[in-house]
Amino acid sequence: MPLVATLLLLPLGGCALWNSEPDKALPASRTLPGEEAPGDVIDPNVQRPKVGLRKIQGQDYEVGAYVGTFVADRRSPVLGIYGLRAAYHKSERFFVEANYETASTVGYDELRSLFGADDASDIDYDSFGLSVGYNLLPGDLYVSENYTLPITVYPIAGIGYASYKDDSFTAYNYGAGVKMFPLDWLSLRFELRDQFWSNHGLDHNAVFTFGMAAFF
Repeated sequence: MPLVATLLLLPLGGCALWNSEPDKALPASRTLPGEEAPGDVIDPNVQRPKVGLRKIQGQDYEVGAYVGTFVADRRSPVLGIYGLRAAYHKSERFFVEANYETASTVGYDELRSLFGADDASDIDYDSFGLSVGYNLLPGDLYVSENYTLPITVYPIAGIGYASYKDDSFTAYNYGAGVKMFPLDWLSLRFELRDQFWSNHGLDHNAVFTFGMAAFF
């Protein structure tokens, strides 16, 4: 009799096995009461800080002044010079410039002696030129998180005239410079040129200048 009861109960056990539902998947992590669910270790939605980039203005006029030194041959002193510039920027890269400079006859005796320019007032020098420049490597210096300093490196070349030691020459020049823009309307400029002319051979003269200019 027990054997018969066992055989009768086997089909019922099989139905229970077939009708049982699988256990639901447990969550990957559980939190205890009063705890917050852990967040992502790395936030994929990272926003970059917005930095205001300022471009070099195109189709603007630029007027400024500069000071510098004029280095001729070894037999001549180093002259202190000053001058004026005026430029027209056809685009952000291309500009045309006119400049006039003359020898400085004003300064402290100590500085004139330091630069070997004690007799600068006795030497006649002035120059006028027309030049063409091209902003070759415009870029930005990141001074701080919210401030950038536009900067450009440019080659420049031109033609004009020069009066030196009571002689006048057709003068040519070429060189390069660095220009920075601390403000949208203001530029700072460092430049080195070779100004040369023909006087029984080519005379090469180095002209180093620092200047400021305003855009309008």
